[in-house]
Amino acid sequence: MNDIPNYNAFVKVKPINKGWSNDKKYYAETNNGERLLLRISDISDYDSKKSEFDIMKKISAAGINMSQPIDFGVCCGGKNVYQILTWCEGEEAKEVLPNLTPKEQYAFGWKAGQMMLKMQTVESYPPSSDWAGIYKKRVENYIKAYNVCGETLTGYELLRSLLDKYTSCLDNRPMCLLHADFQSDNMVISPNKELYAIDFQGSGVVDPYYALTGVMVTAEVSPQFSIGQLHSYFGGNVHEDFWELNAFYLAAETINAFTVAVNLGQEEIDYSNEMMRTTFKWYDNFNCLVPNWYSDMK
Repeated sequence: MNDIPNYNAFVKVKPINKGWSNDKKYYAETNNGERLLLRISDISDYDSKKSEFDIMKKISAAGINMSQPIDFGVCCGGKNVYQILTWCEGEEAKEVLPNLTPKEQYAFGWKAGQMMLKMQTVESYPPSSDWAGIYKKRVENYIKAYNVCGETLTGYELLRSLLDKYTSCLDNRPMCLLHADFQSDNMVISPNKELYAIDFQGSGVVDPYYALTGVMVTAEVSPQFSIGQLHSYFGGNVHEDFWELNAFYLAAETINAFTVAVNLGQEEIDYSNEMMRTTFKWYDNFNCLVPNWYSDMK
């Protein structure tokens, strides 16, 4: 890493061992007190990491609270790619939210909904068949990967039936440039109570309802936050078409997350199956498309 520009100004470089990303992440401090996040990726990821960095620059220019992109390039004698970003002071939202009052959690969720709406202004496209073509191919790959993973996901057949039942909901969807995994694992709450978005891996031009599936992950930690985010995004009343498409996305991304978990070991496999059981309880085995944490608490 010594060939990263101004690397000699770093007085502290500390590894960060969190997340599913293959990136090596480091907390860094410079000799003038600047606090940074350094991400190192394999050179084979150059194109995807350059695209990711460019997306962050676009979203950052809209005034979003986020880890700000500073520099991008090749390092380690051409073997790696680096990103230098500002450090977001605070704690992960998933750690902070359970210790707040329900009203405070809802208020942070409201901020998240407004943040999504602001992101959508950066780059957007009218409804078309484009997204359906993109996502259907993605689902095909998810299913192929599951079929060869060698493990069994609890409720897989029910998830497959949801994919068949609601696939037509993909037709004629708008697309926007968005954080594609916008949930409490990828948010930071600062000491002065501001909400920040971090970890933009995989982000791009997607259906906004797809980006909203992160509320289902956050609901495990804070249903109040998820409700606040949905109310904020939809202006108070969640559109009915969201719930059907959400069920489709939830089924597809659950299958994908499970195959990723298989590569990470038994602990992650067990967690995925436990989360699936929780999801079935939320939706009464998908006899209802509105989760009980929303219908009971809104």
